[in-house]
Amino acid sequence: MNYLAWNGIPSLAELVHTLAHHAKPLYWVVCLPAREMPVFRPSENPCALEQTLAEAIARKIGCLQFNAVNVLANVLPDVHLWLVPSEHAADIQTHFPHALQWQTVPVTQRETTVKPWFRPTENQAKPTSAIVIGAGIAGAATAQELAEHGVRVTVLEAKHIASAGSGNRQGLLYAKISPHPTEQTELLLAGYGYTRRLLADLLPEQHAWGGNGVLHVNFNEAERKRNQALGLQHHHAHLYRTVSQQEAAEIAEINIGSDGLYWPHGVWLNPPALVRALLNHPLIDVQEHAPLLSAEFDGTAWTAHTTQGSFTAEHLIYCMGAHSPNSPERNVSALPFRQIRGQTGVATASALSAKLSCAVSGESYISPSWQGQHCYGATFVLNSSDEAWHQHEESANRAALHDLQPAFADSLFSDGLNPLTEAHGHAALRCDSLDHLPMVGAVGDIAAMQGVYAKLALDKHYRLTAPCPYLPNVWLNTAHGTRGLATAPICAASLVAEILNLPQPLSPRLKAALHPNRAVIRAIVRHQSLL
Repeated sequence: MNYLAWNGIPSLAELVHTLAHHAKPLYWVVCLPAREMPVFRPSENPCALEQTLAEAIARKIGCLQFNAVNVLANVLPDVHLWLVPSEHAADIQTHFPHALQWQTVPVTQRETTVKPWFRPTENQAKPTSAIVIGAGIAGAATAQELAEHGVRVTVLEAKHIASAGSGNRQGLLYAKISPHPTEQTELLLAGYGYTRRLLADLLPEQHAWGGNGVLHVNFNEAERKRNQALGLQHHHAHLYRTVSQQEAAEIAEINIGSDGLYWPHGVWLNPPALVRALLNHPLIDVQEHAPLLSAEFDGTAWTAHTTQGSFTAEHLIYCMGAHSPNSPERNVSALPFRQIRGQTGVATASALSAKLSCAVSGESYISPSWQGQHCYGATFVLNSSDEAWHQHEESANRAALHDLQPAFADSLFSDGLNPLTEAHGHAALRCDSLDHLPMVGAVGDIAAMQGVYAKLALDKHYRLTAPCPYLPNVWLNTAHGTRGLATAPICAASLVAEILNLPQPLSPRLKAALHPNRAVIRAIVRHQSLL
């Protein structure tokens, strides 16, 4: 692999020139000089390849953000463009397993230290096979990232593809973020752009996604203050901006009755369609109705036992979502997850509702009509294991929609249209962590960690250097809560980068914040036992 870096924006001709002198895969790393949309200038008489590159960058750059690195994969076949905000340029080497080849005066890099329980496992030979447990958005994205790098993947699904949290008819892709640079904001902005580009690459025809952005309305004073603070971040004006009630009505083509924050690149999408597209790869084999019963390691490979037979591969990756607490691997099930029940409704569009051109979100949400129907909701029930559909939650969703937009709701549910007795929808569980961040990374041996790092119970600042005792080739990508469309694909890319020793799309700060071992160390410090 070749990692070419610029401290400034090169011309398109300069980028094209590197193609003749460097083997693929090729990474172009561009450190941006300012918090503004970069311009890659063509030469006076651009060649066809320059034109193709200019068009590819223009298609992918719309969701550029300045809180973290932007990964624009395959701007040309096997050529990847990384756009680095100026404040992150001094840390960019931490994302790459080998030295960058600076094409300009290099940016001086900062020294970084990683606590031993967050350090990755020692690099081994690239695996040729892997087993992924779960065929939701996290499992499908993980399988696709592995397959794209030549790894054969078996996906084991207890029910059927996208049957649980990823089975909603219409979800929203945007990023409900804080105006402050928290880990969650960094993840959501990076993941929002990553998934948005992924959609355009995998489902370019837009048969199962689209819309004219997402409007997030100011449904109370706290939300108004948050949205106003975000609207003042002018470096992200291309991502989100404050809109008046009149502007919101013009965008939605229907009176929303509120001002808010508008995400012009936001979309509604059908999650099952995205999951199926991710799994549509010649190196991916999906086994449905194959719940994992147990797994064993023989020193070289894992064998997963299911009701449909046994499957063997070198690596084992748990992407079980809300069923993570029920994993047969105790070092996964012992982690502090919580389950969240959610139910959405589906209603036939009315003459008024059919005019809605963008998704609207507040305390509840509704998507534009797709195939003559709207999806709306959703309920939010903590610590529930109930996956059945309930009429009282449908009533709650209708009431919430009425609060969001009364005339709109009345047009859907008055005059005998969409009677409650014939309501349809989707009920499922989602998995969350106690700090509301996903759990992504190598799985530690909890009992062994409690011994190796026991002194942290006496002093959480105790200096320890012992390497972390990990389970051999076991990984986790779960606990995406209600934000999996934005977070699961980029977390899959991060996980696969660690497994295959590839460039890492997430910062060291964010990787540590997502690592499953954070929960183990927290328990040790607090004198708690997970097992």
